[in-house]
Amino acid sequence: MAALTPTAGTRRDFIMGNTRAVKANFADVDDADTWVPGLSIVEQIIVQNRTANPTATEVNATSTAPATRQAVITFDTEGNNLELTVTAIGY
Repeated sequence: MAALTPTAGTRRDFIMGNTRAVKANFADVDDADTWVPGLSIVEQIIVQNRTANPTATEVNATSTAPATRQAVITFDTEGNNLELTVTAIGY
């Protein structure tokens, strides 16, 4: 399990009324890797797989909000070294 850092220059933050969206690209996502997008609560996670020739690269993502009030997104993948664009929408 590794804490992911977005690819340089790809993180974007959007304000949509009372909701925020954080979008970023990742170059090397493996099973059980995590990302802290800077939101307290994540309502929805959108994952776009940009991996070349994506064979057996099913991706699931779940979010938890620990006592630190910083949501943590954990990736559950079938493949390794995935290139993903992830958008987290929440508060």
